[in-house]
Amino acid sequence: MSTLGGDQPPAGPHMGTQAGPSAPDPDGTEPARPPLGLPKPAGPSTAPALARLNEMVVAALGAAQRDWVRGLQLHRGDLAGDDGFASRISERLDHVESRRQRNIEAILQRALRILPDEVVDGAPDQDWAATFFTHAADTADPEFARLWARLLVQEVRRPGAVPCGVLVRLPSLSKTILAVFRRLSAFAVNNFVVRLEPSFFEGKDLTSDDMLLLEEYGLIRTNRDLNRVFQSQREDRFSTNLLYADKALRITHDHPDKQLVLSCIRLTEFGTTLCRALLEEGELRSDTDYIIEVVRLLQRQGFHTAQADILERADEQVVSRHSPFCDIVALGR
Repeated sequence: MSTLGGDQPPAGPHMGTQAGPSAPDPDGTEPARPPLGLPKPAGPSTAPALARLNEMVVAALGAAQRDWVRGLQLHRGDLAGDDGFASRISERLDHVESRRQRNIEAILQRALRILPDEVVDGAPDQDWAATFFTHAADTADPEFARLWARLLVQEVRRPGAVPCGVLVRLPSLSKTILAVFRRLSAFAVNNFVVRLEPSFFEGKDLTSDDMLLLEEYGLIRTNRDLNRVFQSQREDRFSTNLLYADKALRITHDHPDKQLVLSCIRLTEFGTTLCRALLEEGELRSDTDYIIEVVRLLQRQGFHTAQADILERADEQVVSRHSPFCDIVALGR
């Protein structure tokens, strides 16, 4: 460092440079070097995080692995001479397989209680069964276990009813995503939802972000240009039915060539299968406000509507018993 007038720079502690280590202390000894990596947090603030980590480890991997983590914590990562490696592998495998076995048996117990009296002809797919139990075995949550049992029963009743892709994707759902999808499923007719204004869905706690999230998880398709065209089920006049969770909506028009076209949000194969499982589990109820808005939409197109309660279904698309139909009219806005 250059100076003016022969002045010396003020004395101060030497801090070293970024390019090299600090200078030796005056007594010639090297200063203590800080340990590599992040410093270990100290104090009570680590207790909640460590407790949570221990809880996660013991649930998934067993007590032996939890004890190893505790030892690692106490010895600051230095477990030289650790001779329990092989035994931890054995204990972890025992724990994991025991947990998976308990989960499988809980699902099978539930499935036995809801087996149908009759089945459709067809041979069971062994690869499907292997895929099912591989993915279902890691599910301990009762809510998801009920869905796994329902999917198994659907496949028993009609082989091929549940695509293998559904079995692979179901473990990716959280309870939060399932709750959002359940809210949307209350509006579903088979594999679609009649599209209304976003403000209606927001009033039902389904925001645009929720819809995008369901799309990211492969449950729905939200393209604005998706339309559903309905043909008449009669020749003398237009007539068709929309089947909601527990309501049937009959739509008619005097002209036999009339077509019904509705903008819709489409459920994917995954979404349709999951919606059907929720329906059979009795978790879905039709939303009256939604039906009224659909009726209002149909009235603007010149259709007449009537509603009945669904009392019994032969399957998701066939109603075997229902109450008498009653005309329904929504006042205009």
